[in-house]
Amino acid sequence: MRTMLIIGASRGIGAATALALAGPDTRLTLAARDRTALEAVARQATAAGAQCLVVPCDVTDPAQVAQTVAQAAGEGTLDVVVHSVGGALVAPLADIELPAWEEHLRTQLTGLFLVAKATTARMDRGSLFINIASVAARQAFPGWSAYVAAKHGALGFMAAIREELRPRGIRVCSILPAATDTAIWDAIPGDWSRTNMLQPGDVAAVIAALVALPLYATVEDLTIGHVTGRL
Repeated sequence: MRTMLIIGASRGIGAATALALAGPDTRLTLAARDRTALEAVARQATAAGAQCLVVPCDVTDPAQVAQTVAQAAGEGTLDVVVHSVGGALVAPLADIELPAWEEHLRTQLTGLFLVAKATTARMDRGSLFINIASVAARQAFPGWSAYVAAKHGALGFMAAIREELRPRGIRVCSILPAATDTAIWDAIPGDWSRTNMLQPGDVAAVIAALVALPLYATVEDLTIGHVTGRL
C-alpha cells in the first residue's frame, strides 16, 4: 500500500491527479480548503479502489499543514506528495497593492515551504515530492509579475531542496505545464482559447507515469507543452 498526499485535490490538476493515482493499492489523503469538493473527488477515488481520507487544509496555516501531514502519514511515512495549489494574481505592476502581493506569495510560495518542510520529515528513500509549477517558472509574461515571481521562486526552492534531500534518496520534481484548462482562467481577463490548452488529465497522466517509475529513477524538472504552442 502506497501512502500519498495530494495538496490542492479539490479541483483542476490536483483532482485529476488524485483520480489518476487512485487504485486498490493506494491510500490517498486529499487536502484543500473546500471540503465539499474534496468529498466529491474522494467518492470517485474510492470507487476506483483507493482508501481515501479527506482533510480540509489552508496551506498558509502552519498548524493546519502539520495536522494534515500527521493524518496523512499516520504511524508511517509518505511515499508520494503532490503539491498542486492554484490561483493567480494577474494585473499590471501599477495596479498591484502590497496586501494582494503578499497574500499571493504566501499562498504560492510560503505554502509550498510549509508543505515541503512538514512532508519531507515523514519521507524515506525512494519517496517522491512533486510540485506543480508552470512554464511561468522559466518565462515572463506582461501583467503576470506576481505569478511569475512566485513560480520562479518555487522552481528555485525545489532545486535547492532537491540537492539537500538527495543524500536521503528523496526524489524532488517540478512539473511545468503550459496553460491548462482549469477554473483559474475564469477570472483572468482576456480572449483565451481554452481548446488549445492542456487538460488537467494530461498533466495527471504524466504525474502517474512519474509515480510508476522505479524508486531509484528520478525526473527533476519536466515541462509539458501543447503541440500548437498557441492560445
